[in-house]
Formats: sequence, structure tokens, C-alpha cells
Amino acid sequence: MRIGILSAELGREDVHENKRLVREIRLRGHSAQIINYRKTAVVTTKNKRSLYQPDKNGVLRQVRVHAVIPRINEADEQSINLATLALESLMSSGVYSTATPTSIRLAKNKIGSLMVLARAGVLVPRSAAVTGTESYDIDMDKFLKIVEPNLSHRLIIKTNTGTHGKGVMSANSRGEARAIVDGFLANNIPVLLQQFIEPTKKDRYTDLRLIVVNGKFVAAMKRVSARKDEIRANISLGGEGYAHTPSAAEIDMAERAAKAVGLSVAGVDIIPSGKNRVVIEVNTSPGFVIEEITGINVAKKIVQMAITGGRKGEKTAQQKLVEKLNKPIILKPLPAIPAKLSHTPTIDRLKTIKLGTRKIKKTIV
Repeated sequence: MRIGILSAELGREDVHENKRLVREIRLRGHSAQIINYRKTAVVTTKNKRSLYQPDKNGVLRQVRVHAVIPRINEADEQSINLATLALESLMSSGVYSTATPTSIRLAKNKIGSLMVLARAGVLVPRSAAVTGTESYDIDMDKFLKIVEPNLSHRLIIKTNTGTHGKGVMSANSRGEARAIVDGFLANNIPVLLQQFIEPTKKDRYTDLRLIVVNGKFVAAMKRVSARKDEIRANISLGGEGYAHTPSAAEIDMAERAAKAVGLSVAGVDIIPSGKNRVVIEVNTSPGFVIEEITGINVAKKIVQMAITGGRKGEKTAQQKLVEKLNKPIILKPLPAIPAKLSHTPTIDRLKTIKLGTRKIKKTIV
């Protein structure tokens, strides 16, 4: 079986994750192919769409895989559209994918995913989305008061797309939040205002990352920010990771969050605050640093899911033969009878020919 990994490989993390997946694929006796969605072409014909990418010599070759694992770490709309277009082209030809284009687009949209999570009953921070991209007259104080009624509490401002903690800022006051929002809107960037979830301990900021594969929890870690003044605990920003044993409630929250967004493979970020737990994000392509921290082989579980899905969609040689034999036979129409012979023939006699146990009556005219 041939398994594709859909990834642009733009950073060191992407390359590491892809190498891990390739290794696990080969260990199971299958072949792997990196599909760079930034270097692909979609060919549309009357009956189907096909995906092509250049080989080592620059010659376009059709991508032929049985299953694909999307690894899309970019956040800008154009890149997401490129990646999901390539994925749609593969899936249209029967390729199994560990994530659907719809779920990827939703997870990449912070505003849309929060709405879906809240509708599914998953606890999320109080939020207000400013979707307009012009500095029109907005009662910003009203928005800020809805998000955080307490003047002494901080607020979070996020861009609608972003990854690895980029595009996330905090404001210590409403005035500071207003200035940040005005700056975004002046540059045509929609923003998300969000309640700041105070950490349990008044020291460094902490969150939980739970990995869900095939709808089930598989691994968890606690991330702690690098400094006291840093609200982002991402490992890529210098945060520290520790193995974490989640409670049943945390596992249930992570699995429900992944299901609500429609992701079979997800990294669910949860903020603990006292007894409360709040989901702040659901990631489509979680990193594998959690493997080193927990000792759990996450890549293996994702690859096994792709292999199982690919096998269900793959036709065996026997199935193909049966389909060919059962294919309906289209008979060509008989040639027209000449006018002089178009009269109704007279049956002279019937002759029976025995073929095995069957009898075929042949009419002799």
C-alpha cells in the first residue's frame, strides 16, 4: 500500500513529523510519498479530478496513493485553500484521508470552531468576533464588557487564523484592548476578543495538550510557558512540556471537542483554572514532541488508522476480476434487413441442439 503525507514541509517541525510518519509507514511494510500541496496541479476531466506533482526531474506525475495523512500547519487562507483543494482531488478518486477538507477549514477558523464547540456543549472562553475589516463605528466598549465584565481582568485578542501561538496577544485593560483591535481593523484583519482564563497558580501560564486519534484519547502533556510574562505555553515558543495523566472529564472534553469539529486526528488545547477546564483550540496537525515527553508512539497510531482506512477502500485483484465478469454486456444492434427479405419468414422446421444439460432451440428459416 502507498500512503501519502500532504505537507508543504516549510519548517523544521514539519520535516520531523513527516520523517516520523514515513518511518512508521515503512516499518509496517508500506511505501510513503510526501505530497507538497504547494507544488501540485489539479487536472479536471469530464468524469474525475486528478492530482499531479513533479518528480525529481521536474516531470509531472499523477499522485497515486491509497491513503493520505494531511499535515497542514499553515494558517493563511490561501495556503489552506491550496492544501484542501489538493486533498479534495485525492479523495474524489477514492483515496482515504485521516481528515476531511471541511474539518480542516473549520479547525483553522478560530471563530467558526468556537461556535461549533459551544453548540456541542464544550466549555469555551467567552468570546466576541469582530468580523468586519473596516474601522466603522463599533461600540467596542460594549463588546469588551460582554467578553470581560471585570475591569481588573485581562483580555485576549487573536487573529482569526494562526498557528504555534502566533497572532495571540493579551491586553491588561480595555483601553489597551481597544487600541490593539483598532490596529488590526485598520489593516483589514478580523479579530477575536476572548476572556482571559486565569491560571491555577499565579506563576507561569499553563495549558494541557491532549491528542485524539480515531476519536479516542491517546496521549497528554502539560505545557508551561517559558516566562512569567508569557501567556503562550507553546513548546515552539520555548515552553516546557511534562507528561500529564488526564482526568476522565478532561479526556471526555477532548474527545467531544475533536468530534464536534469533525477531526479524527486532533490536538485539543485545554486551559485548567481551578476546577474548571476550558477548550481554547482544536489543532488539525499536532506536533510529535509529545512522543518524547510521554513515550507514547503517536505517529504509529495515526499511520495505523491510515492503513486501516486505505485497506477498506482498496480493491483486491479478486474483487476487480469479479467486477469485470459482472460488467453488463452491451450487444451491438443487428444490421437492417434488406427490403426484399423484410417479409415475415416462414418456419420450416425446428432443430434442437443439445449442449451438456442445456437445450437451445434454433430456428431454421
